[in-house]
Amino acid sequence: MISRWSDAEAKGLAPLDLLVYGSRLIGAEPSLVVWGGGNTSLKVTERDFRGREVQVLRVKGSGSDLKNITRKDFPGVRMDDILALLERSDMGDQEMVDYLAHALQELGGARPSIETLLHGFLPHEAVIHTHADAIVSLSNTDRCREVIQEVYGKDVVSIAYRRPGFLLSKDVASALKAHPGATAVVLEKHGTITWGQTVKEAYLRTIDLITQAEDAIKAKSKGRARFAGARMTPLPAAERREVALAVGPFLRGLVSRDKRAILHFDDAADVLEFAGSKEAATLSQVGPATPDHTIYTKRVACFVACDRPSDPHRVKTAVREAVERFVADYTRYFEAHRQEGTALLDPFPRVVLVPGLGMFTTGKDKRTALIVDDIYHHTISVLGAASAIGSFVSLTPKEAFEVEYWPLELYKLTLAPPEKEFARRVALVTGGASGIGKAVARRLAQEGAHVVVTDLDEAGAKKVADEIVAADGAGRGLGLGMDVTSEASVRQGFEAAALAYGGLDIIVSNAGIAVSAPLDAMALAD
Repeated sequence: MISRWSDAEAKGLAPLDLLVYGSRLIGAEPSLVVWGGGNTSLKVTERDFRGREVQVLRVKGSGSDLKNITRKDFPGVRMDDILALLERSDMGDQEMVDYLAHALQELGGARPSIETLLHGFLPHEAVIHTHADAIVSLSNTDRCREVIQEVYGKDVVSIAYRRPGFLLSKDVASALKAHPGATAVVLEKHGTITWGQTVKEAYLRTIDLITQAEDAIKAKSKGRARFAGARMTPLPAAERREVALAVGPFLRGLVSRDKRAILHFDDAADVLEFAGSKEAATLSQVGPATPDHTIYTKRVACFVACDRPSDPHRVKTAVREAVERFVADYTRYFEAHRQEGTALLDPFPRVVLVPGLGMFTTGKDKRTALIVDDIYHHTISVLGAASAIGSFVSLTPKEAFEVEYWPLELYKLTLAPPEKEFARRVALVTGGASGIGKAVARRLAQEGAHVVVTDLDEAGAKKVADEIVAADGAGRGLGLGMDVTSEASVRQGFEAAALAYGGLDIIVSNAGIAVSAPLDAMALAD
């Protein structure tokens, strides 16, 4: 992995700005952290409300994202209050949250990271915690301790999996006390922690740690067929598109029984390689690459067993059976591990793998479906690398449940604004490049809809769609050229919408001249 640290860019920055700079470098590298994962911190000296100098831990706030983090996203926690907890033997999650709220440097500041104590209990000034693909590939195997020893010797300490919180923070502090010469910690089935006297030192140690892991994986993978080789050859691209068009809306209906879902279809090379491999049916059911992923992808994917991916009818039948099986399995998983008062989250899959065809991901909106898709690409990478080293292991069902239904993780989801009237719906507007059509498209988007903007003026339609995306979020607008007097053009537009979102819910016929006649008496040309 290449270091992106620039002394020229970092020159003259205040300590907190250096933390922002280093954090953004970490966040900009998808193989280190994705979609809000990971956290960073720096211990600094500040003045408290009485004007006294105190040591403060500036740590990433819960729910913020390293790739675009700012100064305000690092709440300050007084170190005296953190270190006082080292004397305790246990502390509940909610008690920890309440305690840290009273230890904030700024009254009413942002909630600090779930892993604040992990940072605070370490004696080092700068601390970086990532979920690096390469490290997780080493730690998520049945040979974890052996492999870490082979790659890093005694410089890196491995710590058995425990859900983040007070006890894991104590585990890390105790391990460092017993191994004062260690340069990093690997949290099994989770990620890594590095540190330094400065943000730069901690960052460079992170890069070096990952580079060593990548080199080891490359050596172990040489001459090996990923996922034991292919079981099924992918359909040609044009056939994949046709089958996906038939299956996508059908799948969307299956997973939208409680609340509508938006779909994303992906037939990238690594997806096709994994879904069609000999080990996909087994590996896809082991568990997530790292605990954070569970919130987005659920514990496992929905694997569709179908040997005729070219036949849409057979694929639909197999998809229905796979989704029904997933829902039944998920409900049993919930009942086996639920606590009193725990409500069932929706039991439908987030990731659906179809050999020979590709992968569908689902979410409350296109952005979420894209996040799930991105995370599963990382999962595929980890599965391939870990399988070259040993047998892939992950969280147990109980461990996964404790993360998926963990109040401190679910809190992040509460930070999202309430859903609007047309949330989770897909609308197609004809004549949407200007005038009334444009106004309707923008209003639908403002009310939460995903909007397919169509017009004879394709450039104008795309411009409006781009404006919607800029104002309302990634994936919320799609611009297409469409001639409503051409059956072929209309079909192409509807197909593009179905492929992009999994179907349509609303049609606003704004272009052309309205002909008054009973529907069964109206000519197709009208």
